[in-house]
Amino acid sequence: MERLERRRGLALKRRNGKPDFLGELGELILTPRSPAFRYAFAVLCFATALAVRFIFDEQLPPGFPFLTFFPAVLITSVFSGMRLGIAVAVVSGLSSWFFFIPPVWSFHINGGSIVAMMFYTLVVTTELTFIAATGVALRRLAREEKRSFELAHARELMFNELQHRVSNNLATVAALLRMQASRVEDADGKKALSEAQLRISTISRLQRRLHSPNIQSIDIGAFLQDLVDDCLDAAGAAEAQKVTLSTQSFALAHDKAIPLGLIVSEVLMNAVEHGAEAGPDKPIEITMQVAPSPEEEGAFHVVIAVRDHGAGVPEGFAVEKSRSLGLGIARQFAAQLGGQLTITNAPGGGALSTLAFDAVPVR
Repeated sequence: MERLERRRGLALKRRNGKPDFLGELGELILTPRSPAFRYAFAVLCFATALAVRFIFDEQLPPGFPFLTFFPAVLITSVFSGMRLGIAVAVVSGLSSWFFFIPPVWSFHINGGSIVAMMFYTLVVTTELTFIAATGVALRRLAREEKRSFELAHARELMFNELQHRVSNNLATVAALLRMQASRVEDADGKKALSEAQLRISTISRLQRRLHSPNIQSIDIGAFLQDLVDDCLDAAGAAEAQKVTLSTQSFALAHDKAIPLGLIVSEVLMNAVEHGAEAGPDKPIEITMQVAPSPEEEGAFHVVIAVRDHGAGVPEGFAVEKSRSLGLGIARQFAAQLGGQLTITNAPGGGALSTLAFDAVPVR
């Protein structure tokens, strides 16, 4: 418990790589030490203070009998604990009274000695009170931080378990749809069930990758690589279809990853379906370009293009007029991103799907 307090106490850490005096002091107060060390250190502090006071006795003007003992009480309280700090304070006061308050070498009581001892008692009491209060406050902070850490850890476990169950349930639904599709004889029905199964399977994989309480942003370049692998695996085309990627590093807010992933997965599935006609020697090409946005200061214009080498799209084709459920969903997600999805015929043949949107990078 004490070790956790020492490690997790809010005031015990170096902040931003710079020394934190208060944090270091708090760590010294909370650091556990053996009884032998504490007693030996207390004796050493008192003996050192007494010796230094004797050495400089002739150089010091009258009225400084306690000068070297105040630091000894403070340091002892920090390194040896409050009880030994009080003991050193008492012994130091008696020594000052006996050796350095006139008449010296006696415990003679007079007005001057009474005032001096009252002053000493006031100062060391204030000193010890603040040290004790600091220790109590730091221990409370450490306990609260430990409790918060445990609650956060429990929350993370519960969150991960929930997301794991959701992903498993989605995977189960996808498997049921796949089984149902295998029993349907109608070609349109089989295709619709297969497409629904692929979408749900993709969502399940995205759920596993992205839903973590610690993820605040994603790198689009790495995200697209993982997404391509998941989509090809879900479609059973990991070996038959080649995909080339040309991406850049760009940190996107975590809450935009799901719509981005569903859009790209939808157009990629279409590219896999239609690009298969071109043969394995003509891979699907995915490119990503990032440039400063001309419309919003601090934002960037992100363009993700997916090209296949299939037959392309019919003349006059427009995404907003398409009756495809998948493209309708992708278009709505593109609007959610504040962008636009277009599908045109690429120069040289094939379809070119382009998603363009503006985004502010996450620092």
